[in-house]
Amino acid sequence: MGSIHSMKKKSILFFSILFTLNLSAHPFYFSYAEIEYNDFCNCFEGFISLSSHDFEELLNEEKNSKTSISKAMNDSLLKKEISEILNSGLSFSEGRQEIRIQLEGYESEMNGLTRFYFKTQPFKNSEEILIEYDLFMDKHHEQQNKLTLIQRNKKETFEFLIQQKTKLITIEP
Repeated sequence: MGSIHSMKKKSILFFSILFTLNLSAHPFYFSYAEIEYNDFCNCFEGFISLSSHDFEELLNEEKNSKTSISKAMNDSLLKKEISEILNSGLSFSEGRQEIRIQLEGYESEMNGLTRFYFKTQPFKNSEEILIEYDLFMDKHHEQQNKLTLIQRNKKETFEFLIQQKTKLITIEP
């Protein structure tokens, strides 16, 4: 009876350690964007929600520094770097014309995510916009990005994976 009890204790200890190790692992990489087409400015307005830790790691690798998002957003050079990272990770184009993201602000949430709010430059009344959403994919091949497009009170969600980083969307007249 004593050996069964001892085995149960060892099994519980083993699975507890295994569970704890799995909690500290980074099982997936994910970011989410939501954009809404604004008729008045012929632009998109929206946000990107991502892991604060992953973004800070990327920012610090790019600048070879050690800083937080909040400190970077208060430094004009680092804020520009954040904007460049976002523009390279979520890009819009109309034909050969790139549509740049203008960073409007950010919000760090208690759950470890940060939302970056943005507005795009105005674009022509094009029916088709190419979206490339490959944020973090160079670093994490398991990265999954989702984007929800809102226009005319309709929502459509698109998934972006390393095998398919781009989507052609239609802007409704």
